[in-house]
Amino acid sequence: MAGLVSPNVIAFILVAFLGGNALAEEPGKLAPLPDKLPPSLEARVGNVEFGKGLPTPKGIEQLFEIQDFQRATQLYQWAIPAIGVLGWQRASIANGKTEETDWVIYDDYVPRQGILTPNTQVSYVMAFPDTEKSGPLVLDYGPGKIAGIVMDYWQRPQFDFGLTGPEKGAPGKALIVGPGQKVPDDVAGYHVIQMPTRVAFVGYRVLDRSEKDKLTPLIKLYPYSERNDPPSAKVIAATKDYLQSAPRGLSYWEAVNELIQREPVEDRDRFFYAMLRDLGIEKGKPFKPDERQKKLFEDAALLGEYISKALVYEKRFIPDNRYRPDARWEFALVVTPSQREANYDQLDPRTQWFYEAIAASYAMITKTPGVGSIYLETYYDKDGDWLDGGKSYQLRVPANPPMQQFWAVSVYDIDTRTLLRNEIQKAEISSNSQELQTNADGSVDIYFAPQAPGGKEGNWVQTTPGKFWFPYFRLYAPTQAYFDRGWPLPDIEKGN
Repeated sequence: MAGLVSPNVIAFILVAFLGGNALAEEPGKLAPLPDKLPPSLEARVGNVEFGKGLPTPKGIEQLFEIQDFQRATQLYQWAIPAIGVLGWQRASIANGKTEETDWVIYDDYVPRQGILTPNTQVSYVMAFPDTEKSGPLVLDYGPGKIAGIVMDYWQRPQFDFGLTGPEKGAPGKALIVGPGQKVPDDVAGYHVIQMPTRVAFVGYRVLDRSEKDKLTPLIKLYPYSERNDPPSAKVIAATKDYLQSAPRGLSYWEAVNELIQREPVEDRDRFFYAMLRDLGIEKGKPFKPDERQKKLFEDAALLGEYISKALVYEKRFIPDNRYRPDARWEFALVVTPSQREANYDQLDPRTQWFYEAIAASYAMITKTPGVGSIYLETYYDKDGDWLDGGKSYQLRVPANPPMQQFWAVSVYDIDTRTLLRNEIQKAEISSNSQELQTNADGSVDIYFAPQAPGGKEGNWVQTTPGKFWFPYFRLYAPTQAYFDRGWPLPDIEKGN
């Protein structure tokens, strides 16, 4: 009997039985859809109701729900860079920013501890001008040990100033021009920055905190119309504990809506805007989600954040990301600062970095000895276990770290990606630490534990039981030994 059955009929039976696509390999043929979702697909999306091989009205509703949820989960990741900037902008407003040219300085531990993965050895001075309100702005910067950057709202660098800028630490001027604004005729002596977004991220680090009071008056931001009589810099000292981490639940999507309503649409994002529109977020219209949409947004934000965390911990888009093969330390900043590759714009790498941190520049992935900074990170101890705040650990920093300025080990809460909140208000040990104890061979032992080891308080970071943590190891102005990988950085090991 088998000889009387055509090959196509046999293939059809195999497709129906296996749920495969056997006919797809034949030119001009199309494998039939199964009468219902196969078990492997149901395991991914749940049971979808079918009748006579087609989705029922309920099944169609279920399929659209699946589509909406999948899109919202991806949109969560797409929006992360802008939501990170919004967090810091809101923190500056909470600390007293009222005008477009106001600077807010984050120097004390309490206001600093809400920033995404900050360093405590530098002062952060931030401004978030809305160019639609201010018109073109002059960034007038003086000399000194600062590292500054102008970014758009998607955290794409537009201009560096200070030690990493074109003047290499000497004075200079830049002109920040908003979307659709005309560049003035007289721009001699200015670096012209044509911004893609209305709101600019303008910030700098004072690399020697003791000089902050001397240097901050030298960096001014004022309207181009006031260039002949520039006002003094207005610098507000931040005092409030304001968490800048991305909000959770529906609040995340309210933040996305705020972004959509304000900023111009870029060509690369038009499909994302189309997906947001179908979910209820549309430019020029109020965001009024119904109960179904609220639940969908809440669930998508939760899964989106878990996926973002996975991208941070296991950077599968970079198979070999370790500093050296003999330890677990890896490169933290792996996104291209422009976020652009030859044939695509990056998505997962920018999700990874901007979920965990804020700001990216080419100076932060320096290829030149003696310039910029380097960031290494790890999430595991030598045994491959998560770093647990209830346990004791030790890191030996070998002698002669490859840097010209300073090195620092900063410790962050893995849930918020902000500085550890502890009783001693200290989450960092650096080569500048006043109480740092150095071993006879030049190495330094750093301790991470709920209680300080006897006599080692100066080299201790207090961790919290019940909370997991991770460190950054920073090198400012790295030397050739870093680029040659000649200097080892061993794993963090469990203590007694």
